[in-house]
Amino acid sequence: MSLLKFIPIAITIPSIAIGALAMYRNHVSIAIWSQNIACLVLMSFVSLIMANHKFNVNKSKYKKFVLPAALGLLILTFASQGIAGVHRWISIGAVKLNIAMIILPIILIELWNVLKTKGLNLGFAIAFVILLVLFFQPDASQLTGFAVPMMIMLSRNTNSKVISFLIISAFSLFVVFSWIYLDNLPPVNYVERILNMVANMGFAWLILGVISLVILPIPFLLFPPKNTESISKYIGCYYIIIILSTLFGNFPVPLMGYGISPIIGFYISLMWYLHSKYVKNEV
Repeated sequence: MSLLKFIPIAITIPSIAIGALAMYRNHVSIAIWSQNIACLVLMSFVSLIMANHKFNVNKSKYKKFVLPAALGLLILTFASQGIAGVHRWISIGAVKLNIAMIILPIILIELWNVLKTKGLNLGFAIAFVILLVLFFQPDASQLTGFAVPMMIMLSRNTNSKVISFLIISAFSLFVVFSWIYLDNLPPVNYVERILNMVANMGFAWLILGVISLVILPIPFLLFPPKNTESISKYIGCYYIIIILSTLFGNFPVPLMGYGISPIIGFYISLMWYLHSKYVKNEV
């Protein structure tokens, strides 16, 4: 097994470990932060298996169900009562999964494939529906993280400057209004304010914590897989935006704060990355 396959997986360890340590040092229950550690171990194991499993994703008989299933899960968040009018989660027992943080990278990848095979009209229609769902959840962070790379992706698939302008304008309006009408959920210290907990351990820990978040998008942006450079950079853009959005609103700090959903979502992105970079050309 090539050592290079470990590097993208290893970059997740610092942010999760620092976040868990901060929670421990601030007397957060072990039942909370141990979930992040357990998810890290499990998803790392699964990722390493997938990174060495030679299969052709594009020829899988299940591939055509990925996008409808992802969109269905996103809509299913409205089946529950939500919290203070916010519908972002699907509950499985005692575990609440933030569906957008799990499936939006998958949707970006699948829409990239749709644009290549089915054309602009279908890609735009699906993206527009997803923006509507995210707007009414509401989730400004995820909506912005999806809208920005998606508007670039769509506008690059047309030669018409007018259509490109209309796409960018429409998606930009979604972004602006999502930030105007933010939800009123109060922040949780070990979720949205985890960096404050890290800062409580000392300035050096804060610097390390920030660095651990900054390095997360690097594989997608600086070392993209061959022949899939653009979608890899779109995924990197998505993660940059949702990390930066935590500075401007009460949004979960991915991987560092409590919550297995962003960990699962990031590892799904990593599995696609590892397969595209190290396995796809061998199949």
